[in-house]
Amino acid sequence: MQTKTMCGKMETRDGYLLCPICQRQKVLRILPGTEGKQIAVYCKNCRKESIVNIEQKSLSQRA
Repeated sequence: MQTKTMCGKMETRDGYLLCPICQRQKVLRILPGTEGKQIAVYCKNCRKESIVNIEQKSLSQRA
């Protein structure tokens, strides 16, 4: 089993988190005070699942 780890800033548009892999599909709605650790998000477009950490005013991703 392979484990791939990436960390970096993720893009949001109109209050939605975009897929960290394809950057086309909206995968999660983000409110200004949203925080969370190790949230699994699934993109219907590229059919990949990513684990994201959300901090206020900053988003990080681990896949």
